[in-house]
Amino acid sequence: MKTLALRIFFNLFLLAPLSFADDKLNVILIMADDSAVDNYGCYGSKFFSTPRLDALAKTGAMFNHCYSEPVCTSSRVKIMTGRDGIRNYVQFGTLDKDEITFAHMMKDAGYATAVAGKWQLHNGDRGTRAPESGY
Repeated sequence: MKTLALRIFFNLFLLAPLSFADDKLNVILIMADDSAVDNYGCYGSKFFSTPRLDALAKTGAMFNHCYSEPVCTSSRVKIMTGRDGIRNYVQFGTLDKDEITFAHMMKDAGYATAVAGKWQLHNGDRGTRAPESGY
């Protein structure tokens, strides 16, 4: 029950369209700490030049409206689980080992998954590392 909303979203908007396609789509999720919308050309930045990200944005999907947590760790947990911090919080720096992440769902759908960069979600007895989280 705790992941029902994430599963519904995932199945309706990600897996259902793929079931009608001959080939699976490539999915790349880029999440950067301490970065704002005005850092990217595809969102209108006149200061930063981001041609590679702009090219990805032209042929892919962009998030045009979202809510973020003010702290990087809780943001990473939230985007991986689809659940707000009050619903998935065990302790700071912890992605609970019983949480189902979108990486688990992508693997179940036959995708290869990977994560690169900052993890820092293995704190405490309930924490988990990337391989146990579906990556």
